[in-house]
Amino acid sequence: MSYQPIKCADYDQYELFCIQSAVVKISTIDGLTLIGKAKNLLNLKGEGEFLLIEQLEKGEHKVRLDEIKAISYF
Repeated sequence: MSYQPIKCADYDQYELFCIQSAVVKISTIDGLTLIGKAKNLLNLKGEGEFLLIEQLEKGEHKVRLDEIKAISYF
């Protein structure tokens, strides 16, 4: 599936989570649930935009922004 751009307001919120190093809980459209610290936003040419999170025991994981169904922070 090709990347579908997200709303600017959503991108701004993800950026704020990264600045705050917030611990976030993400639900994806595929039914995956991830919990980790928001680290950075990545723009990977030809792949799309991603939120990089650091999970406690699993290390870094990138989530494509257009696959995020819901996100909350602690």
